[in-house]
Amino acid sequence: MIQIEQEYQGSDFTFSAKAINPSPADLSGIYYASYLQSVTKNIALGIESVTQRQGPDSESNNSLLAKFTSSDKKWIATGQIQPSGILAATYWQKLSERVEVAADLQLIATPARRDAIATLGAKYDLRGASFKAQVDNTGKVSALLEQRFAPTFSFIVAGEIDHPKVCPPSSVPERVLIRLSP
Repeated sequence: MIQIEQEYQGSDFTFSAKAINPSPADLSGIYYASYLQSVTKNIALGIESVTQRQGPDSESNNSLLAKFTSSDKKWIATGQIQPSGILAATYWQKLSERVEVAADLQLIATPARRDAIATLGAKYDLRGASFKAQVDNTGKVSALLEQRFAPTFSFIVAGEIDHPKVCPPSSVPERVLIRLSP
């Protein structure tokens, strides 16, 4: 896999381009380009384009972006709308020097699929470690603990449980009766 990225930040705009597995022979691969322009001190608007080429076939998708930032930079909210029927929204807030929380919502309303995924996450920074956890509306729970021993050496423990997929609701008894006899 090859990934090439370039980002340019001007005084009031950002332009980025990315190519994943580009092939100079037939120009196949996945290509991203995005432009985000500040409209006010706290609001930026932009556009993103994604093109996927597999041989002679190509598929493109464009989306509109919006970013809202608080004046004190303690929270950021973003939104993305794709004409195909996909809406994505995120919210991040720094609660204290060591605690950050975030939320992500993806709504898909296409003729073939209607779905929504909401995710909540938190990050807690300790003196030499960082703990991150998240849960989504499908029942998936994830956690990560990173211990930094030196600037270039970390020990990471991560776990994820996707209980509804492992144990479907029909196989879980609705009620469990426990009897204790003397």
